[in-house]
Amino acid sequence: MTEVDINAKVSSSTEYGTVSPSHILQVLTKLRSLSEPTKLKIKLAISAVLFGSLFVLGKIDLSKSWQAAKHADYRYLCLAVGVFLSTTFINAYRWKLLARAVGINCSFGKLAQYSFVCLFFNLFFPSTVGGDFSRCYYFYNDTHNYRIAFYSVLADRAVGISVLFLFASAAMLLSPGGEGLPAQLRIPIFIGTFGVFCIVPLMPVITRLTLGSSNWLTRQFNESAAKVFWQDKSLIFSCFLLSIFLQVVIVGCHIAIGYALGLSSIPLWYYFVFYPSVAVLGFITPSFNGIGIREWAYTYFLMLVGVDRASALTYAIMWLGLTTISSLIGGLVYLAGHFTFSKAEAEELRHQAL
Repeated sequence: MTEVDINAKVSSSTEYGTVSPSHILQVLTKLRSLSEPTKLKIKLAISAVLFGSLFVLGKIDLSKSWQAAKHADYRYLCLAVGVFLSTTFINAYRWKLLARAVGINCSFGKLAQYSFVCLFFNLFFPSTVGGDFSRCYYFYNDTHNYRIAFYSVLADRAVGISVLFLFASAAMLLSPGGEGLPAQLRIPIFIGTFGVFCIVPLMPVITRLTLGSSNWLTRQFNESAAKVFWQDKSLIFSCFLLSIFLQVVIVGCHIAIGYALGLSSIPLWYYFVFYPSVAVLGFITPSFNGIGIREWAYTYFLMLVGVDRASALTYAIMWLGLTTISSLIGGLVYLAGHFTFSKAEAEELRHQAL
């Protein structure tokens, strides 16, 4: 596909409907003050509506989707699953570096187990951060200090998200055709990238100047154990490089799924655009574990470069299947490693994840 073809396809994005991620996010920001049961119901409804809209509004021929899946090259799919599982070990090593910086000395093997269990909880909790709460809980059991456990998990999540924003922004600016993406998709990602790289690094200074030295938030940035993440530049740089490598590997998994479905018309650069964008949308949009928003977004982005609706949906469902398989393997680690919760602990964790 030539650059002209790509730009033409991208500029015709309105073909898939008038709903955009920015419109969805504007509405959902008003829902933060609702009760937990209401939030859960809304998340389920959002996932159901978005997933159902693929069939109702997208007019997808399910028979074509089935044929696309039936004729997929399962060698590429198996490769994608194996490589995706390997990313858990990369993430565990990055987490080990960040945890050690705040005084948590835990073996790499234990952190790898926690990371696999995190995948399992992400599958069953109603938000994509449910697994992060489980990681905090297990660390709390090891250290009896929830605060530093929370710092390590939050830093791990923040470094990962920063690379997602960077990938999406860089691809839109540097790749042929990237500038043709709709503004409602590009602007939020550019704003997020600016915030992550230009505001977050200055938070200790910003809070001290605006809130005063005695403010609680200022002290968290300047006096708590978390201050190491702003002071130790080599640590953050090492974790940032690990995150870049991690996301490149995950993009490779997406490319493998594309090859499995014979979607050779997708430019390689475009995988670096739509995967980070979809990942960010799945994380920040209230839904049941990102289900619905991710499938809608994958279908939307793939159609921008000429992939037919049926194949785009098949791609989205295959990615869901890949993450589900990985989560179930995390479930085996959960059972084999005796990481089970009591009923009271599970209920508390569920409320934290809502």
